[in-house]
Amino acid sequence: MDPRVLQVITGDALGGTERFFERLVTALHRDGIQQLVLLRDIADRLTLLREAGLHPVPMKYEGLSLFVRRRIKGYIRSFQPGLVVAWTPETVHHVTGMGVPVLGRWGAGRPLEEYRHCQHLLVHRGAERETLLSRGWPRERIHLLPPLVDQTPADPMARKTLFTPAHAPLLFAAGQMTDRRDFATLLQVVQRLPDVYLWLAGDGPERERLETIAYELGIKPRVRFLGWRDNLGPLYAASDLVVCTGRDGVPDHAAVEAWAHGKPIVAIGPLDPGSAIRENENALLLPSDDIVTIVQGLKWLLTESDALSILVNSGRETFAKGYMTAQVLAQYRGLFEHIAQEHGHP
Repeated sequence: MDPRVLQVITGDALGGTERFFERLVTALHRDGIQQLVLLRDIADRLTLLREAGLHPVPMKYEGLSLFVRRRIKGYIRSFQPGLVVAWTPETVHHVTGMGVPVLGRWGAGRPLEEYRHCQHLLVHRGAERETLLSRGWPRERIHLLPPLVDQTPADPMARKTLFTPAHAPLLFAAGQMTDRRDFATLLQVVQRLPDVYLWLAGDGPERERLETIAYELGIKPRVRFLGWRDNLGPLYAASDLVVCTGRDGVPDHAAVEAWAHGKPIVAIGPLDPGSAIRENENALLLPSDDIVTIVQGLKWLLTESDALSILVNSGRETFAKGYMTAQVLAQYRGLFEHIAQEHGHP
């Protein structure tokens, strides 16, 4: 029997973590997992979860920790979960030490000290697992699972709505605009590809700088900064090629989402340990520190329809071997059951 799961998140109105949370929690609900969701009072998210059939509980985490913990302890007592999933660092200290195992979702850049009382950690990148191992976390307490990406088929967005020529080569990239994602390199590449347009979805601390770079490079008329988008499917569908970047490792989820929408990818940057991206098999891999090589690689690929087709087919094969919704949910169900049983909470 599947354990009950208490899902706890602070989160912002927009963001990659928040979108993954929404997809996974609603998909687990459809799959029959009993969940109680405690979250910050964000109207759109509450509405989305309620429309999916869940009964989320809005929380104010900014109050005195004593009162927040007391309220959460009451929900634990009544709901009797087999485990708690703490999605953000701010939630961890509110849910640990209550007699229920805690699975903390950790990512690079988050303060690891906050997670010291979690029984288990969830990561999505091989590099993150290696970091935890190097800091003394036991391997059996670290769980590397894929995120659940959007897989909804979508019609392409009409390019004219974003002032993009119908027949121009169109690159698409999405993600949080931070230095680690290295979108600045992509802008330098686009400058050297005069016929190419770029749609860039996402937001973050680097957005203003990136827009300034695009202006200074003289490519602002060919670059569309789209901000956070709830539905990326039409943007993927309209593009010719998806570019996945990462200064310290190209995140697999960026490639997996592109494959889910049947798009070929170019990966610019080093690969994570155990990455699903395989050089010259399901992706064209290019070095982030060599602009000339990136430009030449993209020029070649955009004119080689056979190569693009090979990447599309290989990407679909990779996606079908572990990233489809049913496959991903089975992994999370198995992890939840393992944690609950290990700690005597069936």
